[in-house]
Amino acid sequence: MPAIFVNPINEYQLNFLKDLNNQNLDLRVFISDNQPKEFIDLVPGKKAIGDIKDDSHISTACHGAFCAIYFENDIKNLRDIFINSINNSTTNRIIWISEFEPSDEILKIMNLTYVLIDSNTDYANTILELENAENLDKNIVNLKRV
Repeated sequence: MPAIFVNPINEYQLNFLKDLNNQNLDLRVFISDNQPKEFIDLVPGKKAIGDIKDDSHISTACHGAFCAIYFENDIKNLRDIFINSINNSTTNRIIWISEFEPSDEILKIMNLTYVLIDSNTDYANTILELENAENLDKNIVNLKRV
């Protein structure tokens, strides 16, 4: 089933995206147009490049994807942008990766699993398992180190 990763920002995610591309065989990626061209060129899959602060760009890029994986970083208002994007998309499964605690508004979204990480969390295998699972059983997966 088609999957989309929204907001890759670092080398760790580039390596993860290669694995996700191999697992999924139909990977799409929404990349901020603020990322350097050299970074964008290294991203595997079908790329949509646009304004990460425009939820309509993101929801349009998600069209036809079964699973959307959102990576929340510290861009101001990104949380609201992602929520609007999800509410305006036809995606069946949402995986939200973030260092920030989830809000009630996020946890109300149907078919969403929230993956709570810290800056050093190795979350790739967890996301690959969630993307490939028949059903998502957990609302929150806490990978933060205690």
